[in-house]
Amino acid sequence: MLESLQIDNIALIEKLDIGFCPGLNILSGETGAGKSIIIDSLNFVLGTRADKSLISYGKDTAKVSAFFNISSCDNVKALLEDMDIETDDELVLQRTMTEAGKNSCRINGQKVTLAMLKEVAKALTDIYGQHEATGLLDDENHIVILDKYAGNALSELFATQKALCDERSAIKSGLAKYGSMSDVAKKTDMLRFELDEIEKADLTDGEEEELLAKRKKFNNLRAISDALNTAQAYLDGDEGAVVTVSSAKSRLSSVEEYDPRYAELVERLDSAKIEIKDIAETLEGLLEESEYNPYEAERVEQRLALVRTLKRKYGSDIAAILAYAEKTREELAFYDDAEYNIEKLTSALATCEKKLSDNSQRIHAVRVKYADELSSKICAQLKELGMNNATFFAEITYDGDNVGADGADSVIFMFSANAGQPAKALSKVISGGELSRFMLAVKNIISDVDGIQTMVFDEIDTGISGKTAQVVAEKLYNISTDKQVLAVTHLPQLASMADAHYLINKVVENGKTSTRVELLDDEGTLAEIARLLGGSEYGSHALPHAREMKEYANAYKKRS
Repeated sequence: MLESLQIDNIALIEKLDIGFCPGLNILSGETGAGKSIIIDSLNFVLGTRADKSLISYGKDTAKVSAFFNISSCDNVKALLEDMDIETDDELVLQRTMTEAGKNSCRINGQKVTLAMLKEVAKALTDIYGQHEATGLLDDENHIVILDKYAGNALSELFATQKALCDERSAIKSGLAKYGSMSDVAKKTDMLRFELDEIEKADLTDGEEEELLAKRKKFNNLRAISDALNTAQAYLDGDEGAVVTVSSAKSRLSSVEEYDPRYAELVERLDSAKIEIKDIAETLEGLLEESEYNPYEAERVEQRLALVRTLKRKYGSDIAAILAYAEKTREELAFYDDAEYNIEKLTSALATCEKKLSDNSQRIHAVRVKYADELSSKICAQLKELGMNNATFFAEITYDGDNVGADGADSVIFMFSANAGQPAKALSKVISGGELSRFMLAVKNIISDVDGIQTMVFDEIDTGISGKTAQVVAEKLYNISTDKQVLAVTHLPQLASMADAHYLINKVVENGKTSTRVELLDDEGTLAEIARLLGGSEYGSHALPHAREMKEYANAYKKRS
C-alpha cells in the first residue's frame, strides 16, 4: 500500500507530503489545479519516462519519494531479495532528476538502475488512465490480459513451455555448429589442410628468436671475425697477455722466498695465465665457427620466410600458431562423430518440437476455457455499466507453425456495442466512452488475480455520466475493499464513495503560483461534492444533493 508521497520541485509543487489511506482515495479539484501533477509525480517515481520540463521553474533538481507498506507483498520482498536489497515491511522508492537530465534512482536508500526501479514499481502499483485505456486497442495486449486472468492455471504450463523452448534453442545451436554433412566435409578438409601445414613446419616455441639471432650474426660476420682475431692476438700473440703474464710470474718467482705474499702473487699469476690461455683457445674455436656458411644462411632465411607465412595465417607468433594447431585438433575431434551427432540432435529436436506442440495445445485449451469465462464476466460488467446490448468474446487462433515461449496462440478481443451488429476487432469499433467502461470492466475482474495492492485511476470516468457514473463509482469502491485505490475524478458519484478525499487547488502567494493538496473533513467533502454537482449554478440545491449522495454511498458501503 502507498502510505505517502513526498514531492519536491515538480512543476507547480515546491514541496508537498501527501499521506494516503487504505481503501478509496479520491483526488478532485478545478481544471488546471494540478491533479495531473500528482499523477505525473507518482509516475515519475515509479520509473515512467520523464524529461527536465517536469522540474519546477528556477530549480535545478526535482525529487519524488514514495513510501510503501509491503507487509503482505511476499512477491515484492522476493524481488528485492533477488536484487540484494535489504527491506522489512517498509519500502521507499526515490527518484531524482537534474536540469542536466541526469537520473538517480534509489530503493531503500540503495542506488539502483531505472530498470530495477521500474521492475519493483510494476509489482507494487498499476496506473490506469486514458493512455492505458488506448493500450486495449493494441491486439498484442489482449493475450496478456487473458493470461493474467487465467493466472495460476497457466503458470506451470508456461514454465514447461519455457524450458522446452530453451531446450529447442540449445539443440538448434548444436546443429548450427555442424551445418549439413556437406558443410562438415568442407570444414574438416580445410582444418586438416591447416593442421598438416603447421605440423609439417615442425615449429618449436622460441625458434623464431633463435633464427633472427643467427641471421643477425651472419649479417655481421666481418665485424665478428675482426673482433675475435684482435682479441685472440691481444691474449696469445707474440707480445700478448700470455707472454706478459709469464714474464711477470718469472720475475716474482725469483724473490718469492723473501715474503709469503710474493709467493701468493706468483700463484695468482699462474692461475691468470691458465685462464687467459683458455680464453684464447676458446676465441680460436669461435673463429672457426664464425666462418660464413652459405648453406646455413640460406636455411635460416627459408625458415624465417616459412614462419612469416604461418604467422600471417594462424597467429602473431609461434606460440599462437601452436595454440591454433591445438584448437584445430580439437575441432577435428568434434567433427569426427558429426554424422552420428547430427542424427542424434535431429531426433532430439523432433522430440522437443512434439513436446512443445503438445504443451502448446494444453495452453490453448486453458486459454479457450478462461476466455469463455472472461467473456461472460466482461459482458455482465458491461451490462451493469449501461451497455446492455454489448457483445464481447476473445477470438483465439492457434498457429502450430509459430510455437514460442507463450504457446502458439494469437488473441483478439471482438466487440459490438449494438444489438444486431456483428462483433468486430475491438480496436476497429469501440468509442472513447465505451473504451473507458470496457477498461473498468476488465480491471474490475483482473484486480482479483494480479496481486497488485495499489491501483490508480486517472480520470477514466471521462465521458461517463448519469446512472453509469453511479455504477462506475460502486465498481471502483468494490475494488477498494481488497486493494488501495487512488482515483482522480470529476464525478460527484465517485467522490461520494471516498474513504479519504483530497482537494487539489492552485493558490497565488507573493506573485508565485503553487499547487496545494488538502485532506478534506466531512464538511469539506460535502462542499467539494456540491461543487462537482454544479456548485453556485445550482445554488441551495447542490449541498443537500451532495449530502444525499454521501448518505447513499455510506449505505452502499455498509451493504457491500
